[in-house]
Amino acid sequence: MDKFAEGILCIVAAAALVGVTAWVMHLKMPRGMKLVVNSLAGGALVAGLSAFNIITLPFNALTAALVGIFGLPGAGVVVAAALVL
Repeated sequence: MDKFAEGILCIVAAAALVGVTAWVMHLKMPRGMKLVVNSLAGGALVAGLSAFNIITLPFNALTAALVGIFGLPGAGVVVAAALVL
């Protein structure tokens, strides 16, 4: 698969992940369940970025804690830190 098609596929997958996450977050569910779903979505984002070799993300206790506690915003912090460093 060429780089252009791979990039388009990654963009579509990211848009689908954001859409599903937004839909799940607006469902009527307990606060704790929203936290679990947000953490799983953040973990899926980091795993997906690492699996497709889009960006090399360090996986250590700090990054796992950030993504586990903060979910998608924590994954954003990890990705931003990896891009800056």
